[in-house]
Amino acid sequence: MAESNLLKGVLAGAVIGGALMLLDKETRSYVVTKTKGASTSCRSYVNQPSEAIHSVRVNYETFSQKLNKGIDELLVLLKKTEEALNKIGEMDEKVNNKLESVDNSKEAS
Repeated sequence: MAESNLLKGVLAGAVIGGALMLLDKETRSYVVTKTKGASTSCRSYVNQPSEAIHSVRVNYETFSQKLNKGIDELLVLLKKTEEALNKIGEMDEKVNNKLESVDNSKEAS
């Protein structure tokens, strides 16, 4: 029951907020322009569904290529980071060995 009231409250708030925003002339103009553009796109896709499918496929291929490129670049960056961390670990080990040898020589003196 509480979930139902929450959903009703959220929807009522959205409707009221949207209605208040439409009081502004610029906002109304923006909404009208975007709605007309969306309806034109929908009509063209309904009239030519093959064009819609082609557009989706082209957008998917473009997105896929960009995603693959980003993943490849990320893998290169991770490899470089791993190499740098390995070098830092080796240097840290060398420094610790030198410090131990200095401490040992001081104790022996």
